Amino acid sequence: MTKSPNILLAAAVMACCATSPAPAGNTYQIKGPDKVLDGWVSTGGPASFDDDTLRAGGAAWGDYHRVLLRFDLAGIDPAQHAQVKKAVLRLPVTAAENPSAVQTAVAASDVAWTDAATFASPDGTTSWPSREFHSNLDYAMLADGRTAGALTVPGTAEFDVTAIVARWLFLGGPNNGFIVATGPTIWGRPDAGTWKLDFAASHTGGGPELVVEMEGAPPTPETARSRALALYPSPLLPPVRDPYVFVWYGADDKMLWEKFEVANMITYSTIGKWLAQRGALDLTWGEGSTVDWLPDKQAWERYYIGLAANNLGFCMHEWHIADPDQCEWAVEAARAAERAHPSCYSAFYFQGQDSMARLAGEGGLDLLITEGYTHVIREFPMAGFQVGMDGIMKRIDAARRGGAIGKHVVMLGHIAAPEQYHPGHELTPAILDEQIAAVRAHAPEMPGIGFYYIAGGEKLAAQADALAGKHFVEPAPEVTITEPAFEAELSTPHVLVKAVAAPQGGRTIAQYRWFIDNRLVAETTGPEYLWDLRGESPGRHFVTVHAVDSGFNRAAAQIPVRVAP
Repeated sequence: MTKSPNILLAAAVMACCATSPAPAGNTYQIKGPDKVLDGWVSTGGPASFDDDTLRAGGAAWGDYHRVLLRFDLAGIDPAQHAQVKKAVLRLPVTAAENPSAVQTAVAASDVAWTDAATFASPDGTTSWPSREFHSNLDYAMLADGRTAGALTVPGTAEFDVTAIVARWLFLGGPNNGFIVATGPTIWGRPDAGTWKLDFAASHTGGGPELVVEMEGAPPTPETARSRALALYPSPLLPPVRDPYVFVWYGADDKMLWEKFEVANMITYSTIGKWLAQRGALDLTWGEGSTVDWLPDKQAWERYYIGLAANNLGFCMHEWHIADPDQCEWAVEAARAAERAHPSCYSAFYFQGQDSMARLAGEGGLDLLITEGYTHVIREFPMAGFQVGMDGIMKRIDAARRGGAIGKHVVMLGHIAAPEQYHPGHELTPAILDEQIAAVRAHAPEMPGIGFYYIAGGEKLAAQADALAGKHFVEPAPEVTITEPAFEAELSTPHVLVKAVAAPQGGRTIAQYRWFIDNRLVAETTGPEYLWDLRGESPGRHFVTVHAVDSGFNRAAAQIPVRVAP
C-alpha cells in the first residue's frame, strides 16, 4: 500500500481489530449492523446491501464498483465536548490485487441515500448529482475532508475523516455517510484499469468501523474574555474595525475630520464622543510627570486603573520624571490598568524608554507613540524639540528591542501652515512623503503613523492624511468574509468563518487575525477560523478579519451576525 498523510494500513489481523475494546473516556467506536448501513453498487446495475463482501474493484470494459457507508452517530453528544480530536474510518481489506496502486478515495456524500441505492440512483427513484446535464454517483463526493490512498494488500486501512465527522457533529452538515471510490469517475464500460478490492461487510462481525475521539469541554460565554488573545474597546473602533492606527494630536476640528479619509485615532481630544460615533478612538490624558497628587506607587496605580475603568482609552503623557522609582511606578501603573481593564486601549508618548518598550512587548500597553518631530512652529525652540530622522530611527529601534515594533507608530510634525514654522524650516508634503516612506522602509511592521497638528495647518493636515493612505492603505490587500453571510443567523455548535484575500505587488498573505466583537480570538496562516458559538451569548455579534501581507500591509473586513438562543 502506498502511504499518504491521511491513510494508514495496519498489518494486524482484522479479527483482533474488530474485537478490541473501546478506550475509556471520550473515544467512541461505531461498528456492527445495528450501527452501520453499508453496501456496494456497480456501474453495470447490480447493487447489494446484504452481501458479506463490500466490492470496490473494477474490470476493464466491465463493471466498476463503489461502496456506500453510513454510521449512526446518535451515541455521540456534541454538547458534551469541545471538538473532534480525531476520527478514523477503518476498512477491513479482505482482498487486494492492485498492482498499479490505483487510489481509493473516501469522501462525505452530498446526497442522502438508502439501501435501495444503485450506481444510477441514491434511492432507486431520484438521480445522483449532475454536471453538464449528466449525473454520476462520484459527483456526490464532497471535496471538503476528502482523503485518498492506494490499498494494495489485505489488512486494515485507516482513513483520517476528522474534518468530515466534525462537520456532521458541529457544523450542521447532514450525515449522508461516506462514498468509497477507487479509480476515476466512470462512464459506461471504459478501460479504466483492472483491480480487485474487497472489504468485509458489517454483518460479518468484522466490517467497517468509525473511531471518533472527542476532546475538551465546550466553552461558555462567561469565559469569552479570558479566552481572548487581546481585548479592545469596541469592534466599531480601531484597531478592530480598522487594522491600522492613524493617530493625531491637536486635531479638535470637526470640519478637518470631515476631510480626513483614513484618520481613526486622536489623543486628548475635546470632541471624543463625536469622533467615536464616526469610528475614531479618543485616548484621554494620562499624567506622566512628577505631581503632588501621585506621591507613591499605590496612587499611580489607583489613578491609572480609574482612567482605564472610565474611558475607552488613555495615553500616558511623555515622562517628565527624574526619580527612577517614579519611572517604575508609572510602568507598574500601566501594567495594573491593563490587568484590571484589558479592553481599555492604552498608549504612551514614547521617548525611547526601554522599560515602556518591554511593557508593550509583554502586552501591558497597546501602543507606543514616538514623538518624532522634525519641524516645529516658532513657539517651540528647534533645539530639544526637533528629534530629527536619526532620533526617530533610534526610537523605532528601541521599540524593536523591547519586542514592541508591532505596537509602535511615529508621530510626525508639526503639521502647520507655512508661515508658522521657523523661517527656512517649513514642513512640506514632499518632505512628509519622504519621511513616511523612510519609516515604513525601516520598520514595515509598524501598524500606522501619527501627526501633531497645529491650528491653521488644515491644508497640510489633509495632505498628511492622504499620504498615510498612500503608504499604508493603498498597498494593502483586499479581504472579504465569504462565510457566514452578512446578517446571518447562526445556530450550529461550530461555525467555520472563511475569508478570501488578494494581496498586491507580488506579495503573499502572511497572517489572518480574527476578532469576535472586541476580542482578538485567533491568528492563523490560513483563511479560516472555527468559531464555537457555545462560548457566545445569544444576540448580535461582529465578526472581523484582518489580512496581513508579507510586507505588513493590512486590510479588514467586518460583518454582523446573530447567534440564535
